[in-house]
Amino acid sequence: MAEQESAAARSANKHFRKEEQATEGAAAWKEYTDRAEATRLKTARLRAQRLARDASAASTSLPSARPAARTKLAKR
Repeated sequence: MAEQESAAARSANKHFRKEEQATEGAAAWKEYTDRAEATRLKTARLRAQRLARDASAASTSLPSARPAARTKLAKR
């Protein structure tokens, strides 16, 4: 009888471990996807800020007072 209880206990423990592993796996996957989404949102926000900054700088900058760059003549 003790052997049967041990087998039943082993089976229950095995089942419990599988359920626990599935729960932990689901939690880990959710954390992974949440971090990936946060990274995408942050990247999009920073890109929008950079583009706005560049557009603002381009619209407010004065034309350059420097002479045009000279082109080198090709040697023949």
